[in-house]
Amino acid sequence: MTSLMVKVSVDDNECTGCGLCYNDECPEIFMEGDEGTSNLKPEFRKGGPLEGDVPDAKKGCADKAADACPVSAIKVG
Repeated sequence: MTSLMVKVSVDDNECTGCGLCYNDECPEIFMEGDEGTSNLKPEFRKGGPLEGDVPDAKKGCADKAADACPVSAIKVG
């Protein structure tokens, strides 16, 4: 049985690099990128650091990060 995956993306034009997602809300999925803004961790990436798929079991974590983002740069689903 395969696990369901959920699409997650970060808009690097909106991200301010505040760190709420990768430091506080969901460090399991997000990390600080080279430019100081949010990236997905390598194991979740699809084609680049700003978008990918996470297991459905981690959707709650991604949702918390998206809800906490002050500029709505994270999209889940």
